Amino acid sequence: MADPDAASPAGLVRGIERIALAQGFDLGEVRTHSGWDVGAEVSTDRGWVVVSPCAEDSFSVRIRRHRVFVSSEGWTNDLVAAVGVAHLWRRGGSLRELRDRFPFMSWSELAQAFEDGDPTPVKWRQLLSSEWHLPARPLLQAAHAHPDLRKFWPDISHGSLILCRTPFESESGLAKIWPLEEGRYRVTMTPGGFRREVSSLTAALEVTAACFDSLPGL
Repeated sequence: MADPDAASPAGLVRGIERIALAQGFDLGEVRTHSGWDVGAEVSTDRGWVVVSPCAEDSFSVRIRRHRVFVSSEGWTNDLVAAVGVAHLWRRGGSLRELRDRFPFMSWSELAQAFEDGDPTPVKWRQLLSSEWHLPARPLLQAAHAHPDLRKFWPDISHGSLILCRTPFESESGLAKIWPLEEGRYRVTMTPGGFRREVSSLTAALEVTAACFDSLPGL
């Protein structure tokens, strides 16, 4: 680690600011970042670039679209390169440009789908083919087959199917379908606090579709 101060979040912020100044980079305000990947963060219009000190004098670099989704990540022992990642991303560089300039950075198919503007079909395909979510596959298949529901961003949490109008933004409209005992299902909707139990999966899907139809601006 070139700068011993970079082992602390505040020292890392100072180190990044010094490098940015020397390179002529405009990173805006560099802040300390808390959480499991504590370090320094640079805000962009596509999320945050978080640089965190790691063992063996290295740094992790993560581009966070949202607190639960990382667009790209990598590890380097060169803080100047980490700052270069933040600069490239802040000025609008693509994932492929990022990899060309900084080969230590990697990204997923889903991250590329976000950049291309249509991540929902990829997310559906990943969930439908996942062995981890095999118990929920019948629910996933039924929801995906519904023409009014497959357009929403899906996820699985504790056995329930989550459908969201805008990924990671529950206030845009988020429905949950919970399997219950004896073939029954519970449907909830945010915003509005809607909650209803129905006697079949078919009914649950229709209730969910009606909930989305009732939202403004859809």
